[in-house]
Amino acid sequence: MATIYRSLCLSVLLVWGYVIVTGFGAQAGTEALAWHLRVGLVGTILLAFVQSLPFAYFLGSHFWVKNFAETARAGTDWTERHKLWMKGAAFKALAIAPLFTIAVAVTGSLVETGRLPHMVHPALVLGSILAQLACLTLVPAAMQRNAALMDELADTHQVPRPGTPEMDKLVEEEEALALPPLFQLSRLLMLFGSQSVVLWLYLRFGTESYRNVTPLPFMLAACVLVSVGLGLNARYDPISPRPPAQAWSRAAIVGVLSLGAVLAFFFT
Repeated sequence: MATIYRSLCLSVLLVWGYVIVTGFGAQAGTEALAWHLRVGLVGTILLAFVQSLPFAYFLGSHFWVKNFAETARAGTDWTERHKLWMKGAAFKALAIAPLFTIAVAVTGSLVETGRLPHMVHPALVLGSILAQLACLTLVPAAMQRNAALMDELADTHQVPRPGTPEMDKLVEEEEALALPPLFQLSRLLMLFGSQSVVLWLYLRFGTESYRNVTPLPFMLAACVLVSVGLGLNARYDPISPRPPAQAWSRAAIVGVLSLGAVLAFFFT
């Protein structure tokens, strides 16, 4: 993974080098400016994609280490060692780099329309490139340390084989600790409810064609999804489940009040 990440970083930096070259000629006229904006958008999307890969890698390896350690009864020290990368410089670089990327994309249009000084955009481009170079230097080393940790865990401990009494006992323990499916569904419904509001915000402030879209259906969907999620969450809580009447009555009250507030806001 470290080698792949290095190759992708170098490729994106080459693309950004071309974007910078087109930026120098953007003052030549609308055609050159339009081309710079197009290749700048492509470069920004590619950079955002490459920056997201390490997060997905470390998140996935975290679940692998956690599940392997639990299955092999290896203790929690392995997951704690895995989390140490978040305290290092690689995580800080990964957190800062996307902020520069977003700032570069936003300030490009603001500078073009004269709402920001001309030098703000090039300064942020330079900051984005430096942040990406920091990622190129620090992240692959963190990936290699993470891979060594996973190899050490696999060499030190073994998971029970299928069909053995140890595996049967492990399956029984895991099933006893597993969260009820409807409780997990409740979390997804509440997440989708909040995401419907985020979707409207994106359409309203992040697009041109759908800027005037009404928020009413998005707000109604949020109210319904959150209310149903609250009811399922309370009813199937694995630690302290509520009786059906108590769980759904509270969810119904939240739903009615939120729906009433939304409808009153739009129709009064």
